[in-house]
Amino acid sequence: VIGSWLLSIMGTFITRSGVISSVHSFTESPVGYYFAFFLLFAAVASFTLYTRRLPLLTAEARLESMVSREAGFLFNNLLLVGIAFSVLWGTLFPILSEAIQGTKVTVGPPFFNQVNIPLGLALLALTGIGPLIAWRRASLPNLQRQFAVPVTAGVFTGLVLLLLRMRDFYALLAIAIGGFVLATVIQEFARGTRARRRQYREPAPLALAHLVARNRRRYGGYVVHTGIVVLFIAFAGMAFKTETEATLKPGESATVRSPYGWTYSFTHLGISQYDQLNRLVTAATIDVRRDGKRLGLLTTEKRQHVDALGRPTFQPSTEVGIRSDPLEDLYVVLGGVVGGTEQAVFRFTINPLVWWVWYGGMIVVLGGLIVMWPGGGSPAVKRAQAGYAVRLVGEEK
Repeated sequence: VIGSWLLSIMGTFITRSGVISSVHSFTESPVGYYFAFFLLFAAVASFTLYTRRLPLLTAEARLESMVSREAGFLFNNLLLVGIAFSVLWGTLFPILSEAIQGTKVTVGPPFFNQVNIPLGLALLALTGIGPLIAWRRASLPNLQRQFAVPVTAGVFTGLVLLLLRMRDFYALLAIAIGGFVLATVIQEFARGTRARRRQYREPAPLALAHLVARNRRRYGGYVVHTGIVVLFIAFAGMAFKTETEATLKPGESATVRSPYGWTYSFTHLGISQYDQLNRLVTAATIDVRRDGKRLGLLTTEKRQHVDALGRPTFQPSTEVGIRSDPLEDLYVVLGGVVGGTEQAVFRFTINPLVWWVWYGGMIVVLGGLIVMWPGGGSPAVKRAQAGYAVRLVGEEK
């Protein structure tokens, strides 16, 4: 908790002080010194208090086995700390390298991808492993029984992707682990529903509804896990992003092959220039076809905003032409016009599975609502079920 709070202050300090050049940061400002002083004061005060209270925070329980649900929570926390540290290290490395060596070394996306993708995939795998492991200590027969179906589903998913000639290692691994986690969730829902049907003789839909209603935190958590799987699969789609640049005259075409196998054809129809209320617009119109079938027109623009006297105010901005569906997003960007003619430079980009990022987020929100939805029962019953979240050593019982 202390670390999270201090990191949030540090993020504000980095953004407002201008010590790191970024599109998200402000210019260098004296306010950064105030944030630095407050960060130092908060760190000293927090860790002083933590050190003084440390003897009272001794846990009563002990980790009995590394193959247990408690160990799963521990590994989960360690992975999250590792991801946070890698982002912190990559962010501060330019400052540290300049202070030590006198040369600012910039850390780009390849570093964060190389470090955080494996950690993220391990975190995804834990969302499927955790629910299958018993508390305290797991026996070998129990592990075999619990993991048989999910592991088979994950391996089968990976083999299917290999047969479909998917060769990106991390994308294949993400989708295969996603299959494992989804199988875990389905197995947990199926077992719970089956047990309730045997006990109460309820129809399957009613048994499922009552199962979730009586165990909101558990099964709402499984819904959240499903949303996380959808998010990771959508992120894996970025491995198949396709981008092409072309310089076209009116009537000329460029072709781009989609990751799904079909071929897009983009035909430049011409450039138009006109004035609007506060900007000068240069627009290009593109005819889009997929495997010969016309999909429609896309317009991409360069906009130069002007003041009341017609003078340019900022750098020209770009309006992207977008065609979107559940499988992929198609972006057409006008890079510029060549020498005042109608010949123009375009960038064509295909981003697969963008919609599924939104779907995954909505599933996560749905799971969170299930978890937080107020439970039934009288106040007396709720008071009887209440208990300590944490008991400090030496506290009277």
